[in-house]
Amino acid sequence: MTEPTNKKQFSLRTAVMLPFIAVLLVTLSIVFYTQNNSYEKLVGDVSEKVLTSYTQNTHADLNIFLNAPNFAVKSMVNQIQRYQMYHPNDTKQLQQFLKDSLEGIYTSLEQMDVLSFGGEKKEYIGFRREPNADLSLMLQDKRTNDDLIIYRGSEMSDDIRTVIANYDPRSRPWYKPAATTLKPSWSKIYTNADEKKEITISTMHPVFYDDDFIGVFAADVKLDSFNKFLSQETQHTKGVIYLIDENQRLIAHSSVGSVLSVGTQNSPIGSRLLATESCDETIQQSATYIKTNQLINNKNNHAKVFSFYYKGERYFSQITPYIDGNNLNWYIVISISESDLLGHLQEEQRRGLFFGIVLAAIGLIVGVYLVTQVTKPIFTTANAARNIASGNWNNNVEAQGSIYETTLLMNAFNDMTNKLQSSFDAMRQQITFDSLTQVLSRQGLIEQCRIMLDKKEHYEQGLLVIGINNFRDINDSFGILEGDQLLKNISERLQCSFTHNDIAIARVGGDEFALFFSKLNDVEQLKQYARDMEGCFMTPFRVASNNSLLSISTGLVYGDLSCDSMTLWLRNASIALGQAKKNNLNMSLYTPEMAEASLHKANMTAELSLAIKNKELVPFYQPIIDIKSGKTIGAEALIRWLSPQRGMVSPLDFIPLAEENGMIIPMGSQVLTQACLDTVERINQGLWPADFHMHVNLSVCQLTQNNFLDELKSVLHNTGMAPENLTLEITESRLVNHDNSTINTMQKIRDLGVQIAIDDFGTGYSSLAYIHKLPFDVLKVDRSFIKDLTAENIDSSIAAAVCNMTQGFDITLVAEGIETQEQAKLLASLNYHHAQGFLYSRPIPLEDWPTE
Repeated sequence: MTEPTNKKQFSLRTAVMLPFIAVLLVTLSIVFYTQNNSYEKLVGDVSEKVLTSYTQNTHADLNIFLNAPNFAVKSMVNQIQRYQMYHPNDTKQLQQFLKDSLEGIYTSLEQMDVLSFGGEKKEYIGFRREPNADLSLMLQDKRTNDDLIIYRGSEMSDDIRTVIANYDPRSRPWYKPAATTLKPSWSKIYTNADEKKEITISTMHPVFYDDDFIGVFAADVKLDSFNKFLSQETQHTKGVIYLIDENQRLIAHSSVGSVLSVGTQNSPIGSRLLATESCDETIQQSATYIKTNQLINNKNNHAKVFSFYYKGERYFSQITPYIDGNNLNWYIVISISESDLLGHLQEEQRRGLFFGIVLAAIGLIVGVYLVTQVTKPIFTTANAARNIASGNWNNNVEAQGSIYETTLLMNAFNDMTNKLQSSFDAMRQQITFDSLTQVLSRQGLIEQCRIMLDKKEHYEQGLLVIGINNFRDINDSFGILEGDQLLKNISERLQCSFTHNDIAIARVGGDEFALFFSKLNDVEQLKQYARDMEGCFMTPFRVASNNSLLSISTGLVYGDLSCDSMTLWLRNASIALGQAKKNNLNMSLYTPEMAEASLHKANMTAELSLAIKNKELVPFYQPIIDIKSGKTIGAEALIRWLSPQRGMVSPLDFIPLAEENGMIIPMGSQVLTQACLDTVERINQGLWPADFHMHVNLSVCQLTQNNFLDELKSVLHNTGMAPENLTLEITESRLVNHDNSTINTMQKIRDLGVQIAIDDFGTGYSSLAYIHKLPFDVLKVDRSFIKDLTAENIDSSIAAAVCNMTQGFDITLVAEGIETQEQAKLLASLNYHHAQGFLYSRPIPLEDWPTE
């Protein structure tokens, strides 16, 4: 079944549901979008506030954590200076002071791991806290022979932990910066020189007696103490806090594990790890983000909040510079997962989205159900209509349903179906039978053949297509009604003559009848049927009270129809009928060569049309010679087809085809225009004389056009061609059947100053009385009367007769087809004026025309 339109079609259910679903989806999208935006804004605000709060708390606690040892050292330095507890080569008083301070006043300062003093005399005294809360004395003076000895306990004894020879406190990181700047500050992170080699940082204070610098007092804070401090900070945040320096190396973190490297590509053994090398994956990811986005730089002195995704979860982080004015330039980084940050808020949001989707799905199901109830009767009706369109009329629909309009629709559909079936039966009769003759139509013949072939046995089939010769003349003479009556009489005579059940008779065209034979033994039997049919036309037919004897032509097709379709056979029979009419035969049996010739003709027609469009048709020029002087006085433009596919195509192959289908008109127009352009150009260049005559062939089809004179004037005007330089050649045989209007047109052409030549004279009517009626200036005698001309037959030749016959005419005689000098001499003796032929030149392109 053919679809009603090429435009994309939608089902009714789709048309109804689509807007509903679209509105639902748009609404849900807006809700989800709004909710998501609100959630994201909330998350952004909450994360920024929470991280800022956490950072501020950490910053404040870190200040307290670092200021406590700093304040303690400052206080102890004041007492050392006030009471001058240090004496060169006598450190006992200072030793007792440091011990009492750690065991007494500053017991609660757990982060202060070591208190020490180094003097300018290379003395060193210090106390180190051990994991069991005991103190270890670290001493270097004359009592230790200037070696640094670390004791197991707070007093000198034989129980020694470590001896470090040649220890010089003045070169240590906790001493040298203070001795240089003479100002309190924090040291850089360094490794202790004792046996534990712990990573630490020291608060350094220079000690003065009056204005004399005597040494440095320091308190060490181990990085492990920072880790413990940060772990306590995260007890209520559930996040990760870590400290890094400007090189992004870890100072401390709240996670489990050390910040020291065991040996990596970027961190040697014992050095601090890069934050990106941390064993804590959250620290790794946040540090990678910081490094990638260059959040640590000289321009970044403000806190920066950022987020990243790791293992499908979003993390919020903040990096904040920590600068205390005592040489500390660190960064506090806090990272916390979205679930830890918002608690149950994320789950509530997901639960809300889930319930929204569930409600939307329920609404969609309900909507689909309701739409189905509404559209189901319509679908039923539509399917029934589709079946009817396929030829199945037993498709009455039951008028069920609770909706008044759909019930009314189905009842109306049933009524319409019944009426359509009656109309279809009547239409079917009109399609399969010819309304005028009541025999089978073309379509009826095709269908009847299928029925007949179902019953056939091992027989061949045949088809005759009859064409009434000159049937149009009957219509023109007696009228269409009489012509219709004649067709009825022909069909009745055929039906009376061929009454077998294995024969089908049809009218397949205006004046064409077909007879199909389903049981044939051989082709001779089909030809006998054709002769029998011719016998039907031996008796005259009564037309308008007159007896008219009709002549017919017949196209025959023979073979096994099961291998082909009747449509193809009808085409083949039509080709055979055309051959019969073309060759004036009574009958013609189809052969495959006929189809090939027809196909070749169709292809040639298509190619010729394209050739005209692409201007592949060009003029070649053959000189016209003054027969006495031998000078070239003109040329004839002969059309040639230079095909890209076929090469040079002979005019005999395409000129008749062009005249048959009317293409000769645009072809002739192109050649006329080009020939005029070439003539004007050559005359202006001095290559041709000013009185040069260009002969152009003119088809009678062009001549009989109503606007030909206007077209000719336009060509002369547009090309600048002088009318006296142009001669139009018309073939004599084509003028015989044309009326006075053609002659009048020829006279008007001469009135313009253009000459007219009668071409191929002698091959057509060739009556002196007829020629006398035609207005012309040049008579061209056909080459068939020139080729056999000899000195012996010159007096009795047609060439001489034509010359004698036209002595009273004021015309120019041109002999065509001259090939020998003898012919030229003989024609000159007969007083012919001009000559044309291979003796002088074949037709050549303009560019090959001799220039001298």
